[in-house]
Order: sequence, then C-alpha cells, then structure tokens
Amino acid sequence: MPLFPKASLMAIKTGKMTLSFRLWDTCRLTKGKSYRVEDIGRIRIKDTLKVVVSSITDEEAKRAGYRNAQKMVAYFQNKKPDLDTENDLCFRIEFEYLGREKKRNAKTGFRPIPAKVLDKLDERLKKLDRRAQGITYSAILKEMAKYPHTRIKNLVNSLDRDFSEIRRKLYRLGDERLVELDVQKRFRLSSKAKQLLEHREAKITALVK
Repeated sequence: MPLFPKASLMAIKTGKMTLSFRLWDTCRLTKGKSYRVEDIGRIRIKDTLKVVVSSITDEEAKRAGYRNAQKMVAYFQNKKPDLDTENDLCFRIEFEYLGREKKRNAKTGFRPIPAKVLDKLDERLKKLDRRAQGITYSAILKEMAKYPHTRIKNLVNSLDRDFSEIRRKLYRLGDERLVELDVQKRFRLSSKAKQLLEHREAKITALVK
C-alpha cells in the first residue's frame, strides 16, 4: 500500500507537505530511515512522536496537507467513528523530501558506483587482505559470487577453513557492507561487492588487452 495518496505527491515534492499523522497502533516508519514514495523518489523520516489527536494545531494540519486541524480530525473520525479526540493518540511523523532515486543499471539492477569510489574500495579491501591471517577476504567474496546465497558451513567446506575464521571474516565484510544476511540467515554479496568484483575483473581484462 502506498505511503501517500497521489493527490499529496506534488505537495511533498515541493516541500509544502512535511508532516503526516497516522492512526496506527505501532509506528511503521523509523526515524532516520529513508523510504520510497511512488513516482516522486524518497523521503527521510526526521522524527516520530505520539501525540493526542486534539493537540494537533492548524499549522501542523496544513503541513500535513489539510486546510486546518478541524478538517483533519473530521477525516480521522470518518476512518474511525469511535475516535476519542481528547484521549486517543496518533503518530506525528515529520519527514523531508530527498529527491528522485538515482537510476539503476538496467543490466545489474543496482545503482552504479563511480569508478573512483570503486578504486578506493579496492585498495581498502587489499589492505584487509594483507592483514588477514589465513584466507583473504577477497577469496571469500569470489567464492560467494558462485552462489546467490550461502551459509557459513558451505563456505567452510568449499574453502576448507575453520568455522570461526569464516564467520569472523563474514561479519567483518558485513561491516564493510560487502556482505548481507537475509531473513533465512544466509549470506550473499551486496550490490557494492558485486560491482567491486566486476570492477576488478574489468581492470584485469584491460591489462590483458
């Protein structure tokens, strides 16, 4: 379900709408996180508060896209006829418009990282490899690239390494945002890691030519 109705999108995009009030039992948005808004890009949640419905001011209601607080409360009462405006709470969500999302690569499906940034990331990974005892971080990434998802025990077997070493290095790669953990506790390469490996391969190919 969309976060906002289509009628509100232009007001969000122009900065006229920077608040939203929701009659939720629990807040479904997290302070500091950004969320996609259909057709216009992304917003970032600046703050979330629980407030009494009757405390909402006309100025706040206007920032939420209503003519005044009375109109907004009437809308709430239409959605929830038994609403007690003097005692019931709602979520006051303050946000800012971030703009349109960067275009994703049509082939890979993720946002392209500039070559200079990838070069710096490559150097950082090489430093980690030089400090690594045992298998390198790069070797783990290359092995993971063979599978969409994998578990620690699979990497232990395929790389013939100790469980604790692989686990420790996977979490270190996670700190670098090169590895992600899904809901089924399986590890996978992040888009950042995939682009880094492709960047390395392209540099090798260029040298050969």
